[in-house]
This record gives sequence, structure tokens and C-alpha cells, in this order.
Amino acid sequence: MKKLFLLLFALAGAVSVSAQLSDGVSATLIDGDTTKVFYGYDSFRNAYAAAKQTGCTIVLSPGSFSTQEYINKSIKVYGAGFQPDKTSGVSETRIMGHMRIQDKDGYTPEDVHIEGVYVVGNIYLMGSNTINDTEIVKCRMDNFLQQAPSHNTIIRQSYITNGIGGEGRVGDSFVVSNCYLQVFNNFAAGSQLMVANSVLTHGDCIHSAALYKNCIFSSNYYGGGFRSGSIGAGSTCYNNVGWQGCIECNQNNVYADNYYEGVWGGKWNAFFADGQDNLNYTDTDGNPRTWELAEPEKYVGTDGTPCGLTGGDFPWNPIPTLPRIVSTSVDAKSVPGKLKVNIKAEARPLE
Repeated sequence: MKKLFLLLFALAGAVSVSAQLSDGVSATLIDGDTTKVFYGYDSFRNAYAAAKQTGCTIVLSPGSFSTQEYINKSIKVYGAGFQPDKTSGVSETRIMGHMRIQDKDGYTPEDVHIEGVYVVGNIYLMGSNTINDTEIVKCRMDNFLQQAPSHNTIIRQSYITNGIGGEGRVGDSFVVSNCYLQVFNNFAAGSQLMVANSVLTHGDCIHSAALYKNCIFSSNYYGGGFRSGSIGAGSTCYNNVGWQGCIECNQNNVYADNYYEGVWGGKWNAFFADGQDNLNYTDTDGNPRTWELAEPEKYVGTDGTPCGLTGGDFPWNPIPTLPRIVSTSVDAKSVPGKLKVNIKAEARPLE
């Protein structure tokens, strides 16, 4: 990990400078101690085509890229961020289209890691074989859809516009942590699922049976009564915030230390520190919200940290691992044939 971080640190400067000098986007392929830079809208696809089946990393600059739709290699992809933030100096890397992690020619990719990108579409797990050790970190996407069995899938600190769907397949050790999404459903019986410190905004659905802890569930008004997005029968529910009947699911769930509050319009404004009376991802000015609670000492999770996105092992933080370039400049004393570039970079925590 330390070696990879040092490579990413160095490449952050290279990616930033190359993008500025070429007035475009770039994808840098890391293969061991060697690197190769590709330029232009199709540079992600070109870098992927040049990558080996295992052991390679691709670092994407800010900007928009055509998608590499089928991921059949065990590869890691790092972008500059899934949402721009001028205050923290975070840019945005967009991949324009779906990404499908899928087996091919007898090889099933594993240890695929995607971080710091906005996938304008869905991320899929596909194929007939079990896909192992997929990790999605600090990304945005429309949906994450599992159309193949999976083992040890982790999705954390991500903004899923719609939801996560099991598509009737088994998810073994499938973990969602500190994510914003509408719904988590349709996993096959026998799945081992956990959702922690997340906000689930859909008020008229049934979430898959799972271990839910420290989450916040929307509540809405339907047909003369309030009900939240129901948690599937057979779930274990600890320290969640939501409507009692739907967390307990007619006493078919194991539950303890939940906060039974009807959290719906007219109450959200007192629940979150920003005073906004809804569960929209952005505030009234269109800026991403911080999700800080108005009373974090009142709604406490199993680990003693606040319920919702700001607590747990991975508090909400959309800033990616890729180091931030504070400034770049070309030295006026550069001589012909030698371009001297000054780079000031700031390391970010590996969280």
C-alpha cells in the first residue's frame, strides 16, 4: 500500500501537469515500476487495453472519459473525485457510461478497486462465476447492480443516485458503509449483508434482510398513516433511526437500541444541522450537504459515534485518496530539452 501511495503521489503531479500542458484529459497506466500516459477522451479505454490481466493501476485526471464498459481484468482505477469542491481543491472525473465487471474467456476478475469517479450510468457485477473482492470507494453512480454472485464486496462513502440491487443473486459478505442511496434490495436468500452508517431515502419499498446498524431511514405518509422504507423480515437492526413498525417488521426482526422517530417532512429541519427539511443530496443552493446531525450526542451508533453518514469507521468524506495538487508551474530557468516543473502537492489520508 505504501509503495502504491507513493506512486499515486508522484503520478498526481504528472497527471495534473500533463493535463494542463496538453489542455485535455489523461490516463496513466502503472505496471510495477513503469508508467505510460495516454491522452484524450478515449485514454481510459486505451490504458485499459494496454494493461495486463492482473496487477495494474490506472490513474485518471479530472475531466470526462469514454467508458471502458467491460472490466475483465483485475485492475485498480483512481480518479480525481466524484464531485467538485473548490474549498478542498477536489476536481471531478467522469466516466461516460456503464461499467460491467465480468468474467471473460475463463478468467474472472477479482480485487477490482474503483475510487474517486463519477460513473454516468451503472456499475454491474456480471457473469456466471462468483466475483470476489470488488471495492467501490468514494464514487457516484446511478445504480450498483449485482447480476452475478459475489463474495466480499465493499461499497463505501459513495453517492448512489438510485440504489443497490442484488438482482436475485447471493451476496456473500456484502458490505455497504457510509453511503447515500434510495434502496437496498432484491438479494437472494442465503446472502450475508451489512449496511452501516448510511442514509436510505426511499419511503415505499422493502429493503433486503440484512444487518442494519447506525442507519437513517426515510419515513413518508401513505394512505392515512406514516411508514418508512420497510426493513425485510429476518433482519438484525441496531441503533437505527426510523419508524418503529418498519424496523421491527411485525416483530420478525432482531432489534435493539433503535431510535423510533418519524423522520419525515416537517421534522428533518430539526434533525440535521443544516436545517434543511428533506433528504435531498444537495442543499437549497445546490451544494452537497455535510450530513452533520443537529444532536449527534442523542443519536449514537453501536460504536459511540453518530448515526448516519458522519459516524462509523469511514465518516463521510468524498475527497479521494489521490493526492491534491496545490499548485504547478514551469520554471522560467528551464533550458532547451529540459522542462523544469515545480509541483506542490498535499497528501490525503488513506481512509
